[in-house]
Amino acid sequence: MGSKWALIRPFFLILLFHSVAIYLFTRGFLLTRTELSAYSRCSDLSHSPCSALHNSSSHDDRRCWTKPAVDRLVIIILDALRFDFLAPSSFFAEAKPWMDKLRVLQKLASGEGSSARIFKAIADPPTTSLQRLKGLTTGGLPTFIDVGNSFGAPAIVEDNLICQLNKNGKRVLMMGDDTWLQLFPGQFNKSYPYPSFDVKDLDTVDNGVMEHLLPSLYKDDWDVLIAHFLGVDHAGHIFGVDSTPMIQKLEQYNSILEKVVDVLKSQSGPGGPHENTFLVVMGDHGQTLNGDHGGGTPEEVETSLFAMSLRSPPASILSILDLNSCKLDLDGEKICIGTIQQLDFAATMAALLGIPTPFGSIGHVNPELYALSASTWDGQKMGTNNCKSWSNLEAWMQNYANTLCINCWQVMFMPTCLC
Repeated sequence: MGSKWALIRPFFLILLFHSVAIYLFTRGFLLTRTELSAYSRCSDLSHSPCSALHNSSSHDDRRCWTKPAVDRLVIIILDALRFDFLAPSSFFAEAKPWMDKLRVLQKLASGEGSSARIFKAIADPPTTSLQRLKGLTTGGLPTFIDVGNSFGAPAIVEDNLICQLNKNGKRVLMMGDDTWLQLFPGQFNKSYPYPSFDVKDLDTVDNGVMEHLLPSLYKDDWDVLIAHFLGVDHAGHIFGVDSTPMIQKLEQYNSILEKVVDVLKSQSGPGGPHENTFLVVMGDHGQTLNGDHGGGTPEEVETSLFAMSLRSPPASILSILDLNSCKLDLDGEKICIGTIQQLDFAATMAALLGIPTPFGSIGHVNPELYALSASTWDGQKMGTNNCKSWSNLEAWMQNYANTLCINCWQVMFMPTCLC
């Protein structure tokens, strides 16, 4: 018996070590997260120490947590939009064939002064579309174990931006990637979904979005429009970044975005339907040169975000924007690029729209993105001398401080006092 035990003892030791390793791996790397069942409400602010600031700063009946700063929001998602797809090639050591194709957004960021801006948006891994959409709308951090749901997305049951839009009377129109309908069933006033998992198909989803996008911009039956293109993601998976189909897709997007901006600007005059519309063009994640994504390499987590207000804020905004990363574009115009964490997207959009931040959000209101909206500067005297300009800035900073007070209360104290 002793000799037999000596033979099988190494096997049991190896089995024990493997069992402990698997346990530590599943409890460490494959983290799970508890989804909170509570939802934020406008009335929750009465529990906040910021409520006195809220009541004294505005008597607007429309106000919930913050005063609405935009009337309509257009979100265009270009799936797998790498940072170097949008940023000018002058920001990189070497120009590549896929750079400088989205020239319309570059020109807006350099030529529109303070009303348009390009950001490097940092995503949190896992960098798969479903997890990024979940993170963008909840303001939380999905885990790697969630990747298994990518091919059968369960509905999001925790508080999220789409739910808050519905609860607060905002009409949401969605077109493109059908993952949105899987995540938010019954949450859209109108939707035009298209199947997303045939990666060899570069055009079906994009053509469907193009069919509905421009006509919808002329209609007044929505408050938030979401258009999700997939061509760049699929082109990367099949052909890679450095390929003719990828360049053709980026050039096609440039043409589409040019038409979108023309429509918005043509109706942005006083009393027009897009007088106070806010445009966001963004990626959900990046991709490697081979078109892969899901991990945490810089190529995968660094994506792009472009934002533009159809109402121009005052020149004082330049004191808010971080101007350290500025260079000349291909036209010799100065262009500056900011940085934003995708984690902050839900909180910032909620603040601009004047709705509660999702209950489980841990992001903060990004000052650069928030300041782009002219309405966050409303109620201030617009002067030309330095004294009045400083007064504009001081008033905006007070407004932002009030918003940040609510933001901090929501992240740090609201879950403990309302659960």
